[in-house]
Formats: sequence, C-alpha cells, structure tokens
Amino acid sequence: MPRQWLLCLLFFMMALPYTISATTLWPKANTPTRIISLSPHSTEILFALGAGESVIAVSDYCDYPLAATQLPKVGGLSQPNLERIISLQPDLVILLPSQYHIAQRLAAVNITTLTVANRRLHDIKKSIQSIAHATGHHAAAAQLLSTLSSQIHYVQQQVKSALAPRVVISLSHPDTELSSIFIAGRHDFYHDLLLIAGARNAFQHDTPVVPQLSLEGLLALNPDIIIDIFPEANDHAADLAQIQQQWQQLYGLKAVQTQRVHLIEADYATIPGPRIGLLLIQLAQLIHPELDWSTMTTVLP
Repeated sequence: MPRQWLLCLLFFMMALPYTISATTLWPKANTPTRIISLSPHSTEILFALGAGESVIAVSDYCDYPLAATQLPKVGGLSQPNLERIISLQPDLVILLPSQYHIAQRLAAVNITTLTVANRRLHDIKKSIQSIAHATGHHAAAAQLLSTLSSQIHYVQQQVKSALAPRVVISLSHPDTELSSIFIAGRHDFYHDLLLIAGARNAFQHDTPVVPQLSLEGLLALNPDIIIDIFPEANDHAADLAQIQQQWQQLYGLKAVQTQRVHLIEADYATIPGPRIGLLLIQLAQLIHPELDWSTMTTVLP
C-alpha cells in the first residue's frame, strides 16, 4: 500500500471511536527492554528518545529511522499479526487508540500496552511525554519538546502581523487525475499547524474528520493556497511533475491563477512525530514567502 493511501488510513483509524484510556499503565518498577511499536509515529519517538535499542519489532509501515527498517515486522496498522507479537514476548507494546481491540487481546495474555494518540499537535507532545515516562528517557523528552516549542514560538513571532490566507492541505488523491481528493479537516495536526503558520483552514466544517472533496467541492472552496502532501520518494509512485501539471489545468482555482499550488515531498510530512516542527516551518515559508526566514536556522535541530 502506498504511503499516500496509508496516510488516509491513519486518519480514518483516528476517526474511529475508542473506549480505552489514553494511557494504559505498566509496572513502574520495570523499564521495558523488549518494546514493539505498532505505528510509525511511536517508532520515531522511541528512537528520537534514545530507546531504539529496546525496540524488538515494528509495524510494516515503520521505515524511519533507518534502523527501524532492519527490525522484524509484525503486520499492518489495522490488523497486526497478534500471534507474531505474542511470540516475540514483548514487555511493552505501544499502539494507537484505534487499535484498542489489539490492546484488549494483549491484556488478556498479560502483555503490557501503552496507548498514545497522534491526531492533534497536543497528542504528539503527550506521546513524547508518555513514551519517555515508560522508557525512562525524561531528559531526552524535555529536549525534544523544548526544540518543538522553540520552533512553534519562532513561527508564531514571524507571522503574527501577517494576513491569514485560506489554505487547503491535500493528503491523498489518484495519481492520474484530481477528480477527488482527501484534505485536512479541522480535527488533525495539519489544522493545528496551519493556524500556527499564520493561515486559515479553507475547510470550515466540523465533520467529517477526513473530508473528501470532488472537483466541484474544491472549486467551491476556492482556497488562496493549496499544499499537496507526499511522503518521501521511496514511499509513493506519483510523478510530481505530472501532479503539478494536473493542478495547473484547474484554471478556475485562485491558487492556480496566482501560482500558489505547492507540493511537499518529505517523510516527516506524513509522520506526526518529533520532526513535526520541520513541517511547520516549511508550511509557514510556503504560506508567507513575503517574510524573512533567514533566521530559521536558529531553531533547526
């Protein structure tokens, strides 16, 4: 499955109701040494905290950092291989709220789980704190969160006096045509980043969580700026030059008329993890090219 469609799957999974708590507690006396991560965002956090040596397996879609690609795989996001997970004898499994059915089955065989969300920006921060608490990497978490806070503050100061254009973030669409696109709604981290970056989300309805627009729907929104998100090149098969040409054919869009259609291709653009501040800065630069961004190196890791 291409990561472009995985992104939509992630959002649909986040939209599912769940009943378990945000954090399932584990024995505080024991620091886990055999961790399985069932989502790309928790895998990236583990390695960023310095807990990578304790990770023994990951989901099929965990490919950052490079060390994660060398680990055993335990299946996809919606249906991980439960038997494989149990056979590896983990002392901690980290999963998403929408994977509650897996958490329940693991609890039945006395395997400890930690559930961390990734829907909103505050969820990402909480995930870093929760995983650090579970693994004992408090100092590293404080550094990661400090860096993210500095990046957020920097962007906020940069854009505080700028006008806020209306922006659509495209998350997924067919490679051959733009007849239907999934976009960022008002209940995800992309929405949070847009607000910080000095923009308004052109989609103003509270539902659905992951809106799907027809071409007519997109023309009705008629945003000032369109930002089309792609994962790193190895994780999708789209021809970006062709995609840009497809956008340019939609002459009725203001964003096309003013040459404000931008494509982002980066692994950090689709993983709601510690590098989310890099995406924030990139979004802010695209949204407000009139500002001086020469000092941004002061907040880069």
